Amino acid sequence: MFFLYYTTFKYSTIKDKYLGIYYYAGIAAVIIYSILTIFINKGYLQIDHAPHGSVTLISDSIDTNLTLPSDHYCCEGSTCKVKCFLIDGKELAWPLDKDSVTISSFFKERYQTINPGLKITESSEETQYFSKKPEAMDIKVEHSVHSRKFTKTGTQRTMLGKLLSHNGSVIREFNSYERADRLSLKDIIEASGMGSLDGISDSPNGNDKSFRRKGCLMIVTIFYQNTLSSVLGTTPLSYTYTVERVPYTPHRVEEIIPMVTPSIWNSKVPLNSVTAEERYTNPQHRLLRKRYGVHIKFVQSGAIGKFSLSHLLQCLATSMSLITLITTVGDIIALYLLPQSKYYRDVIYGMQEGDIVDHTQSETDLCKTKSE
Repeated sequence: MFFLYYTTFKYSTIKDKYLGIYYYAGIAAVIIYSILTIFINKGYLQIDHAPHGSVTLISDSIDTNLTLPSDHYCCEGSTCKVKCFLIDGKELAWPLDKDSVTISSFFKERYQTINPGLKITESSEETQYFSKKPEAMDIKVEHSVHSRKFTKTGTQRTMLGKLLSHNGSVIREFNSYERADRLSLKDIIEASGMGSLDGISDSPNGNDKSFRRKGCLMIVTIFYQNTLSSVLGTTPLSYTYTVERVPYTPHRVEEIIPMVTPSIWNSKVPLNSVTAEERYTNPQHRLLRKRYGVHIKFVQSGAIGKFSLSHLLQCLATSMSLITLITTVGDIIALYLLPQSKYYRDVIYGMQEGDIVDHTQSETDLCKTKSE
């Protein structure tokens, strides 16, 4: 049948050292590229660079035994304008969301009275004080991850983890098969490379005050991977914590603490039976507290891989395409760019299979067959 045929290309050899150097150097480059892509960059894996996950934060307590280099910000005595108090961990870590928390280091408080008609009067005196040893505050961290592209899940209770410093060294290791990870503010500050809370804030309105007075923002990245620590294949899921301080970003949050009004306090009516009408038609008292501190935001990232035959075939197909490209460019150079291109074209398109073209021969003997 006339349509059942196969077409192939004629094989010819051109003895030109420059073409030979180009061709074999290109082939060597493709081989090196293929090895790097397939084995070093794990081209045979399907990798999810945006896995989903969840983070849960739980405020713990303050380690009162933690020794810090200095607490010079604390002062004692009746003449001290800005005092220092040891505050419970549950109160110190506020607000606490599922993936972020603020650990307060400095407070400003002022009493307010809200009269009917929403007319607010404030006390003339503002109280300021530091929290003592906020660096000793521990936060419990529980987190999990799962891939959106294939079935691969894990939690921190089934993985090994590390807290890395800003230069890549290991600060702490986690093997929490039965409990949550514990991160202290001291560890987070060390990992960020900030030094301490007593450093001068780079806030635009910092006025040469410390981070302890103005606050700052920390981004804690939880990076999951199962490919970077192996030469071939994958390993069990693991994770690392890395911390980065966002520059020029102070942090302050306001907290409203309702106070019992004198009229209700002096009455014999139980507090839980006071109606909304009684609350909002009588003067209300509250405490306006401004908290300054370290706001810690947790984000999740990673590179989770799984063997994929299609990805491996794509890498091989790319390598074969590059070899074909090198051959095509070599043909163009030989047929159109070299000084002997005219003779190469005449010979190649008119010679028989197996003929050898040697540009070192004279023009009359340019084409010489093996049979001769």
